[in-house]
Amino acid sequence: MGPSRRCLCLHLPDRWRQTEGQQGARSGAHRTSRSSFMSSSLTQVAPLVASPRRALLGVAAALGAVLIWSCYFLSLRQGALSPLGTLDLTLFRYAVPGLALLPLALRRRQRLLAVNPVWLVGMMAGAGIPFFLLGAVGMGLAPVAHGSTLIPGAAPLFVSTLAVWVFAQPLSRGRAAGLVAIGLGVVCLLASGGQGLQSLLLGQGMFLLSSVMWAVFTLSVRQSGLSALEATAVVTVPSGLVIVLTVIGLEASGAGGLSLHLVPTKEWLVQLVVQGILVGLGSGLLMGVAIRRLGAEATSALGSLTPVAATALAWWALDETIGGVTAVGMLMVVSGVMIASRGR
Repeated sequence: MGPSRRCLCLHLPDRWRQTEGQQGARSGAHRTSRSSFMSSSLTQVAPLVASPRRALLGVAAALGAVLIWSCYFLSLRQGALSPLGTLDLTLFRYAVPGLALLPLALRRRQRLLAVNPVWLVGMMAGAGIPFFLLGAVGMGLAPVAHGSTLIPGAAPLFVSTLAVWVFAQPLSRGRAAGLVAIGLGVVCLLASGGQGLQSLLLGQGMFLLSSVMWAVFTLSVRQSGLSALEATAVVTVPSGLVIVLTVIGLEASGAGGLSLHLVPTKEWLVQLVVQGILVGLGSGLLMGVAIRRLGAEATSALGSLTPVAATALAWWALDETIGGVTAVGMLMVVSGVMIASRGR
């Protein structure tokens, strides 16, 4: 491939690459028989056709998602420090976008059901309620810098590990060097932790597990072949139904439920906008666009910029301190992102 066709995504063996003409010729056959997708090997990497314009759009989408996720971590931390309950945040996070995307999910149900169940489960579990609860509870035990570092920051390490192990993808020296830098930056940021060792370790463990789940989601979206909105619907519609039924059951049984009445209306409306609209709809759309155009590894690498933005916001809005070790860690993460996303 020439310089104008440089791919910023998973580096595929030549036999898996397609030209645009080949992809167009095969699209007709794909429309007439979606069963061919179901019968393909789970470990065969779905090919990408990249161009500078597609790559630029993917980078812009990934950076937009970084900004939204930075606000997301700040929102989780503020929610953990307020009387607003985790149940309320979970309801905002999935019920709002789930309701908005329900018509789309119904219209395209045949296409969604044609996706291999492995990728559907990977998307629902990787970015669904379990992922959210781990992050929300962990944010009550550790500062924003830790959550925003370990979840998106460590994700490239797990994505690359899965890509090499499951999909037998080669790991270039450049990308490996970038991932090492990211890993060292993560270590530096963790070393800057504050007091409360036991609770801090528990929170960090939750963040790491969330990062593994996010890596599974990232790869599942790439392999599913679904559009950004379709992938978001796969996550939010069933998750929204589960959380709504849970709230109804708790309220009906008298076991307690929402705690919206304990906080000012302005406060929970802000959480509704951030969790339900920006994160629930905006981030899913942008991440889906980025993954489809850049690939799973490059998207996760760019997502590692989230700790820098989130920690800066936490310093500005929550007075969380940023020490010298934290600054060094951020610099290493940014450097690792650049190296990994351009590594060959």
